[in-house]
Amino acid sequence: MRFIAYIEGKDRPGLLRDVTIALTDLGSNIVFSVGFSSEGTSYLLFILQYEGSASELEDILNTVKDIESVDVEEAGPEAADLLAKYIEEFPAITKELTKYLHPSEFLDILVRLDEPLRHTIYPSLGSKYLGQLLRVAPQEIIEEVCRYVHPKVLAQALVSLNPDEQADILQLFPKGVRRAVIQYIPPEVLESVRSLLKYPPESAGGIMTSNVPVLHEEQKVSDALELLRKRHFEVFDVIYIVSKEGKLVGYAYVADLLKEKPNSRLSKVARRDYVAVDPFDDREVVARLMIKYDLTRIPVVDVDGKFLGVITIDDVADVIIAEESEDLFMLSGISKVGRSRYLTARVKDLFKRRFLWLLLIYLIESFTARIIQGYSGLISRVAILAAFIPLIIGTGGNAGAQASALITRALALGEVTARDVLRVVVKELLTCGLLALGMASIGFIFAFSISFNVVISIIVAIALASVIVIADIIGALLPLIASSLDLDPAVLSGPLITTVVDVAGLFTYFLIATTILTI
Repeated sequence: MRFIAYIEGKDRPGLLRDVTIALTDLGSNIVFSVGFSSEGTSYLLFILQYEGSASELEDILNTVKDIESVDVEEAGPEAADLLAKYIEEFPAITKELTKYLHPSEFLDILVRLDEPLRHTIYPSLGSKYLGQLLRVAPQEIIEEVCRYVHPKVLAQALVSLNPDEQADILQLFPKGVRRAVIQYIPPEVLESVRSLLKYPPESAGGIMTSNVPVLHEEQKVSDALELLRKRHFEVFDVIYIVSKEGKLVGYAYVADLLKEKPNSRLSKVARRDYVAVDPFDDREVVARLMIKYDLTRIPVVDVDGKFLGVITIDDVADVIIAEESEDLFMLSGISKVGRSRYLTARVKDLFKRRFLWLLLIYLIESFTARIIQGYSGLISRVAILAAFIPLIIGTGGNAGAQASALITRALALGEVTARDVLRVVVKELLTCGLLALGMASIGFIFAFSISFNVVISIIVAIALASVIVIADIIGALLPLIASSLDLDPAVLSGPLITTVVDVAGLFTYFLIATTILTI
């Protein structure tokens, strides 16, 4: 395991040596170490590999003479805090530190630093490392980098990446910066990037790479192997075979090519059992196909069947994470956030993402106040009815959320479509019918234990059963409606369903109570 150790002690000759000896005697492998002194105090930082625990490292370090404080954390967010603390004290160490940190680890540190300090760090990073950092950086960090790094350096950073990554990052640059950066990108690189920029970022074309081995069907196996030896490709274990018109014919695994005769034509060894996607297909559709067919890559072809590029499994992994995050935000009533991190997100952006949903939910929920006001006379006569309002609408909201989650998941996995609405309704009616009977029985017993009134208990039981059925059907239908309107089903889930069910449930409860009490 990898650990970060931050140590403070009295400044004296040999302190760094003594700490190093203690760590190596324990069996740890020191990857990086540095020390600075200020006003009689030494500040030591170690990056090390150790198979034990952080507490064991802390115990051995505390035995070293003149050590005043020790903080050891396993690599992760907690360790990022330690590294950020050290960089704040000694920013000159940053460039050297990046040699031992993955860009994702360094990003965890960056977002914990004050913005003015970050501004001084960006220009000091090497172009290749900066390119890797831009791959994983949130929008706010990318915009900061664009303000403090020269367009020429940004272009050098982009050139070190694959074409699909270059296109993705360029689209995140402010327009003015994008135009300036393009001027410094070599023409041959710019040509491949421009072919990708015409596709939306969240489409198959937006996440595909064109850096793959492509050969004509008339070429030979020896030509393919020679190409693989001469050039570096993002995809290197398979070649794609096209016709003279550039249409995809098939593919061949490099391992299979090694078994073929060098003079064999690629048209004879090509496998044609491929699944392809259109460049304008949504990235979520692509991910679903790759999961369904257990693919590690999938070719992208246009309407004429011409080969454009390939989407790899690492791109799809990023898509799945992004879509899960997006759905989680939607289910929580937060607008789409894109590439953003909480620690770097602007307060005004967080406000925008949350306010409109809160306002919409508030306006819908306000109908509950009107319903209660409309039945105020009934409540004043039978006050015990008010005690069961949270029970009724809370259970209904949970039932609706359950149904919504099931249907949203089924839609995401392609198990159902909007055309299956009748099947969904029938299945949910049968399911929620059983749920309603079970909960109504429990509701009757609970209501009677509080009110000692059979009529009130019957009202609660019938209302509970009715609200569960209504909520379940609403929860199942809203995602299907969203899907038929080409909206993300998660948009009409979560707080929105709960709010709608609150209104419908409250109205149903008082309607049933009024009907029974007037009989």
